[in-house]
Amino acid sequence: MAKGYRRVDRDQAFLFPPDMREWLPAGHPVWLVIAVVADHLDTSAFHARRKTGGAGTAGYDPDMLATVLVWAYAHGVVWSRRIEELCRTDVAFRVICGGNLPDHVTFARFRSDFPGAVAAFFTEVLVLCARLGTVALDGMKIAASASKAANRTEEGLRKLAAEAVGAHAEADAAEDALFGAGRRGDEVPEEAWSPRGRAGRIRAALAGLEAERKAAEQEQAAKAEGFRERQAAGQRTGCSPDSRRWSWRRRSWPA
Repeated sequence: MAKGYRRVDRDQAFLFPPDMREWLPAGHPVWLVIAVVADHLDTSAFHARRKTGGAGTAGYDPDMLATVLVWAYAHGVVWSRRIEELCRTDVAFRVICGGNLPDHVTFARFRSDFPGAVAAFFTEVLVLCARLGTVALDGMKIAASASKAANRTEEGLRKLAAEAVGAHAEADAAEDALFGAGRRGDEVPEEAWSPRGRAGRIRAALAGLEAERKAAEQEQAAKAEGFRERQAAGQRTGCSPDSRRWSWRRRSWPA
């Protein structure tokens, strides 16, 4: 029988392999999606409206942005803020981005600039991946009430793609209204995450929660005591407060 737990050492230094191709196994479906977009499909529609060669910071590669959206939609992710988060935390998304970290505004703008093109492109990827029999398609949330064969028809996949892009637009509009267009909505204030004084702030927050909990308990106890006192008063007079009110109403009626 084990005598303890495995050590949780968060100070241990680790390094990702320097080659991104070693981050995921060769059979991972993300490599297929990357290859399909980069080497086999026409992405010229996305490049046509992108400006390059001018002053300022270089823009993001449309092929990369399109691949991120395809991968996100294929896993039911239709929120630009969530896509931004995954590009920072999920290995498959990080591989697609290749060291870039686009924000949610970039994804929302890209989707709004090419709504029809994104849906059509997503359909192409789905159709091709379905023909190849990749697991990436089998694991998608596609019309659970329909058969797999029916879902893999081009018409069904085209409908799926249009619904995903439409859901993305609706989700962005709702979150922009809730958080503001430039904010992710999950920002943590520095005083909460900074190690300086963090332990003291946590203790203060716990103390505040405990004080609120005790106040709520005292309020409930006071209400319960008041109820018991009213019940006792009713027993001394031979009737409950409710019965007295009923008797008064009966006496107040005209004969």
